[in-house]
Amino acid sequence: MSSISEFKNFISRLLLVGAAGALVAFGISLTMAKKWQVSGKVVIFPSGKPVSASQNLSEEVGNTAWIVNSDTFQKGNFGDLSADFVGAEVLKNSSVVLVKFRSPEENIEAVEDLIVKIPSQVDEYARDLYDGSPFKYKMVSDPEISASPTRPNVVANSTWGAMIGAALYLFYWLFIESFVIGRVAKKEKDILPTFVSPEIFHLPEEEPVPAEPISYEPIPEAEPMPEPLPEIIPEIIPKKETRKIRPISKTGSAPDNLPIAEPEIPSAPTTSEYHEPSDEEVKERLNKLMRGEL
Repeated sequence: MSSISEFKNFISRLLLVGAAGALVAFGISLTMAKKWQVSGKVVIFPSGKPVSASQNLSEEVGNTAWIVNSDTFQKGNFGDLSADFVGAEVLKNSSVVLVKFRSPEENIEAVEDLIVKIPSQVDEYARDLYDGSPFKYKMVSDPEISASPTRPNVVANSTWGAMIGAALYLFYWLFIESFVIGRVAKKEKDILPTFVSPEIFHLPEEEPVPAEPISYEPIPEAEPMPEPLPEIIPEIIPKKETRKIRPISKTGSAPDNLPIAEPEIPSAPTTSEYHEPSDEEVKERLNKLMRGEL
């Protein structure tokens, strides 16, 4: 299953790269200058002098095509239009030579005028070559112009682009992906460490090293928390009653027989009433105070 899927992936990528190459070639073809084919047919026939010229007519047709294709003839007769000249060829089983030019639209008329002059130019060239005129050269018809541009050939260029793209991907798959990348992956696999059991090579097992005991410092014990002191309830002392002093009447003076209030002087404790508490009494009083009984 894996091989079938890989083959399908290879075919899909090959077609995809081929389509990309065709698209690139199509785009480039649209940017190229358009040219039309302008052609003319020149017929060769013997002039009658000498009589043997008719026997050599087939050879002369080939010679005429060679004359038109020669650099000397093109330089002497075509001038700047020699760049548009495609070639001259003999039509099969005939005495006609087909002359072809590939010209941009602005040079089509000039190329037509040039093709019409070719028979007289060939006649003059052959006269110097043969020391006479054993053959005659004439146009079969007016020059012909193609109905549509022959350059660039969008269909042919797109086909070539697809073939070149597919060939490049095939080269990449055969020599780079399969050979170079495969070898790199194999080297990386060989470099990776392999873990082998020591029993295979009877390697001595290492004795485990005993771990050193870890010593911990004793944590000091925390000091006990002091017991909370009992809540001391403050003793409420009742307020002393105060005498209300009647205000002196505004109508008369105070009566003479009113008693005079003298300030009370606290009497000091006598030696018989006061005694210094003993240690037991002090401890008992502190215990009552801690228990909240006082």
